[in-house]
Amino acid sequence: MNAGTAPCPNPPTFGRHSVVEKLAMMATRIALWPAHVIAARRTLSQLSSLSEYELRDVGLTRQDLMNLTARPLDEDPTPHLNRARISRARRA
Repeated sequence: MNAGTAPCPNPPTFGRHSVVEKLAMMATRIALWPAHVIAARRTLSQLSSLSEYELRDVGLTRQDLMNLTARPLDEDPTPHLNRARISRARRA
């Protein structure tokens, strides 16, 4: 250690959180849950309103949308749809 360098007063904890921090994170997640559900369902609703031609144009099928109904309510459907689209493009 250099003479001009002071030790870090609060070293990083790397994954260790106090009980208060854990409770605050849980409370935040609970409070935001309805917003996540609404956003995910809005995305699915918008995609469901597309025609078969429009879905095919973006690389999706109606079955891709149906598969998402088995996912948790607040889960963002975008990564799943993107994986389906990429997988289909690779097979073609």
